[in-house]
Amino acid sequence: MSVNKATQPGGHLANRRAWLSDYLQTSCPDRYRSNVRIQTGVDQRSNPRAGKAGSALLKRQQMRASLARQPLKPRPYLLPKEMRLMSVTTLPTTTTELSPEHLAALRERVRVLVQDDPTYTQARIAREADVSSTTLSQFLGGTYAGSVQNVARKLQNWTKALDERTSTGRLPEGPEWVPTPTSEKILAGLRYAQMAGDVVLIVGGAGLGKSKTIQRYTKTAPNVWHVELTPATGSVMGCLQEIAIALGLRDLTNSAAFLQRAIFQRVRETNGLLVLDESQHLSVPALDQVRAINDQTGIGLVLCGNERVYTQMSGGNRAPFLDRLYSRIGKKIVLKKATVGDADAIIAAWGIDDSPCRDAIRQIAATPGALRVLNKVLRLAATYAKAQGRAIGCNEIRHAATELGVMA
Repeated sequence: MSVNKATQPGGHLANRRAWLSDYLQTSCPDRYRSNVRIQTGVDQRSNPRAGKAGSALLKRQQMRASLARQPLKPRPYLLPKEMRLMSVTTLPTTTTELSPEHLAALRERVRVLVQDDPTYTQARIAREADVSSTTLSQFLGGTYAGSVQNVARKLQNWTKALDERTSTGRLPEGPEWVPTPTSEKILAGLRYAQMAGDVVLIVGGAGLGKSKTIQRYTKTAPNVWHVELTPATGSVMGCLQEIAIALGLRDLTNSAAFLQRAIFQRVRETNGLLVLDESQHLSVPALDQVRAINDQTGIGLVLCGNERVYTQMSGGNRAPFLDRLYSRIGKKIVLKKATVGDADAIIAAWGIDDSPCRDAIRQIAATPGALRVLNKVLRLAATYAKAQGRAIGCNEIRHAATELGVMA
């Protein structure tokens, strides 16, 4: 039956409506009269009593109005009154154009600096001044077609910063390299891995000189590739990409298999050494991947990091295929903490002869991250001593150690 027939007189919907109307008229006369008023248009509200005082609808409306968030009052500008009254276009500017004489003097100063100081190349100046090397070269030659004033301002700011650094003098620099008993252990492991083409594991806490020693060995031995890993490069793909960059491979596709083949071809028959620093960031599949590099090419492999590197391979919950890597470890070096010999070597390198100072330094060397912290303390102490025109003393060392939180 269609809807039209159902609503016509005699239809089942019409019969139900009639029955409901009769029922309301006899049983609920008030509701019946209210429905009639709404249907006839006399009352436009769905509930005639909804808007009366004390009705539930009115109470809800009043509650919503009381809970409504009030608009925030506009906050005044945190500027002086004079600047608030000024328009944006009338704000004073501090940039002034440099005259041709100033531009010529600036060019000449940069040229003289490059000629007299070999450490300041055009590439270095361009990086520190935040301009490209091509732009700097064209500016010095007077052929730059862009905004000369913008480049000149950057170079002027750079020369001012350079003058400030040179006027106060350079910060004291510690010895670049200090051979210590701990560093000798690390060097011995690196040499063994490269000569034997074996896997060496170097495990130790932070601040014991592992990375510095690896950098030193990289500079003195041929075909040594040092890769410093991070949490972002601990996957198989990330690790392979970092190794490829260290090997000097460029323009490679983002394919793990392609990167692996390119790395194999590059290092095979080189008698080289691949050092993976901060290896605790490597995932389990990545550890198996670097094992394959040692297996397929025969180069030495050093995994250097904290205790997590060793526990991943030796723990009871290790992945089954890490047994293959663990069984290939030819030498393991565990560095628990800095020794007294390490502290004495650093003391001698800094030229400190005072016995009380040496005792204070040995005390610092017993803290976590000892050698790194010790060098930071001595450098800060040397800065204090230089400002007072004297050699490093116990007062400067204790002051620096207290400031860095090493001593109470």
